[in-house]
Amino acid sequence: MRLALFTLLLTSAILFTATTQAGESAHQIFGLSEFVYIEELGVGYKAKIDTGAESASINAINAQVEKVKGDGDDIVHFDLVLPDETLRSVSLPLSKHIRIKRRASDYDEDEKDYTRRPVLELTLCIGGDSHKVEVNLADRRQFSKPMLVGSEPLTAFKALVDPSKKYLQDKTLCAKQDKSKRQKE
Repeated sequence: MRLALFTLLLTSAILFTATTQAGESAHQIFGLSEFVYIEELGVGYKAKIDTGAESASINAINAQVEKVKGDGDDIVHFDLVLPDETLRSVSLPLSKHIRIKRRASDYDEDEKDYTRRPVLELTLCIGGDSHKVEVNLADRRQFSKPMLVGSEPLTAFKALVDPSKKYLQDKTLCAKQDKSKRQKE
């Protein structure tokens, strides 16, 4: 009886350890910076990986929301700031708006402590893995990276972050993936 109980406990422990280790291997490891390709826009950016932020944001200016009558999605017209600092006019369906808390140094006492930003659903590709996530539009020209990837997209990618590294994911995998999609069309 004791031998059967011992065997059962040992087997359970081995299975638990194997399951835990298999689950951990399913995670991707990202550095503090990664190359991100945005499929709908056909452009890649160097992105800051920031577990302290919730969402993702891309460098865009002059965002204007066009209200669509009826049941159609509202449209966001904006100028996408490309990696070479040129602008490209883009129009995409609005997913929603979000409120982002502003840094205290970015506003006066009589101003709101948040900004309202339009959000798009975009497909991000990192290291050959693609996921559709919510991305807000922000003027990021004063920041070191034109894109930010926060905790919600990191969860979609099942990513862990190694803060001692940068660019751990192969940026060529997304470009190859995109070329193969174009050849099929």
